[in-house]
Amino acid sequence: MKNSAYTYDYFLEAFDNAKQTAANLTEAVPEEVFRRKPSEDKWCMGEILSHLIASGNEYKSQIKKALDKPDGRLAKGTGLFTPNFAFRWFIGQVSPENRRKLPTVSSFKPVEAEQISKQELLNDFLKLQDDLIHFLKRAKLEGLDLDRIRSWNPVVKIVPMSLTAFFGVLEAHQRRHFEHMEALRERFNQ
Repeated sequence: MKNSAYTYDYFLEAFDNAKQTAANLTEAVPEEVFRRKPSEDKWCMGEILSHLIASGNEYKSQIKKALDKPDGRLAKGTGLFTPNFAFRWFIGQVSPENRRKLPTVSSFKPVEAEQISKQELLNDFLKLQDDLIHFLKRAKLEGLDLDRIRSWNPVVKIVPMSLTAFFGVLEAHQRRHFEHMEALRERFNQ
């Protein structure tokens, strides 16, 4: 996202679009292409999707914890949401606009290419998106303030994050890896 302000609808549309993008990237690709690595030290399409699921589920569990608080403890507010400076920077780091390779946290590592089932991964990814959409619909319906509701960063567990930052990181990270998957599909599925 070019500016740093988000809305419920921006996130809802982004995660809904992610479902279609993942389906488009995987459904017409043979299993062999889905599992083909461009080199020994690079991920195949399936490993990329597995990584998005692993990282997304870690973030999702923290979002759920934040929303599981009693209603009286959930801040209200609607409108534009903006993550703090540090997380705006981090969102930029995991977005497709940043071309630098980033290290992968061990808990976000994908399953090995040989263990991948394309349909199972796609189903898991679609479920993750549906869960994120459910959280956002609830937040919109209840007028929850995504900036003021916080949970713990799943990587640096002592750092609190706003829900805006959680959703922003997930959305940018998925777009980044969809570009990688598209490049692999074009390279191998000629």
